Amino acid sequence: MKILSIPFIFFLLLNSSNVVFSKDISLENEELLKTLPPDQRANILGKMNKAGELEEEIETAFNNKSILTQRPEIDEEEEDLPKCKSEECIYGYSLFRYSPTTFAPATQIPISSMYTLGPGDEIEVVLYGNEQEESKGFIGRDGKLNVPFLGPVQVAGLTYTDATKMLSEKIEKELIGTKLSISITELRSINVYVLGEAYRPGSYTVSSLSSITNLLFASGGTSEFGSLRNISVKRKGITVHNYDFYDLLMRGNTLNEFRLEDGDTVFIPFIENKILVEGSFRRPFFYEFAAGENLADAIELAGGLKSEVPTTAKIEVNSVDRTTGERFIQSFQIDESKNYLVD
Repeated sequence: MKILSIPFIFFLLLNSSNVVFSKDISLENEELLKTLPPDQRANILGKMNKAGELEEEIETAFNNKSILTQRPEIDEEEEDLPKCKSEECIYGYSLFRYSPTTFAPATQIPISSMYTLGPGDEIEVVLYGNEQEESKGFIGRDGKLNVPFLGPVQVAGLTYTDATKMLSEKIEKELIGTKLSISITELRSINVYVLGEAYRPGSYTVSSLSSITNLLFASGGTSEFGSLRNISVKRKGITVHNYDFYDLLMRGNTLNEFRLEDGDTVFIPFIENKILVEGSFRRPFFYEFAAGENLADAIELAGGLKSEVPTTAKIEVNSVDRTTGERFIQSFQIDESKNYLVD
């Protein structure tokens, strides 16, 4: 048998007696196809058709740039600029310059043992041993899951580990010699709110695995006046978490991430303090300044001093008292290590 490998996109017309080949297929390969029995020829043509469609889909996916949409306040002339429309926007705002048209976080990831089950999660139950049974179903609005031989069982509100333990104990008690295994095959969606100085405040439907960062990107981030370092999560009117986006942006630290639950509100307040770092720094920019931070923190935000800065250089701090309007100028000497500042 002759095996054909023809990476072309083609169109196929079949009737009871005639086969019309695409003009993209070479004459030599066309002759080879004609020598095959009809069933083998149809099978090979079908595989070629699927391969062509797949190649087309891949090209379309790579060439399609509509996954990201440019934020409307950015003009085409400004698309190469790292800053937002305002010249005084803080560092980090440009990260949300492109926001997704859809939000579909990865779901093919291991589920934490502390994941809380809820209505809408799809659970697969497998019984093995003396009794063998498989079933798949969603947790209902009443929080119950239909388990073979047990019927509806309340599982909503339990962690994945607790639900597994509880169901296993019930099965082993009811069915001697039978064990149980459960897995989550589809995650539920949750409704959360983004309010305050958000770019697009409102209600969002996201995956139950979504974190604050996921929601910020889904909603387009903050407005030009919104804080990136004092974001709070409110649950039933109580603040349950405070989030500093600079932990992720500056240090790659994800320890401050927080898993959202249905009905949570992510509130973005106004910026309270910001500083302008200029001169011989690696990343001069406007930065949001958190309460309790000092000059060393400001230098760290700006990426530190440039390598060519001499040890005899000085840093000048220019500030204004908000109450009196009086301006203060302080000068600091850099020590030899460039790590500490002395008055």
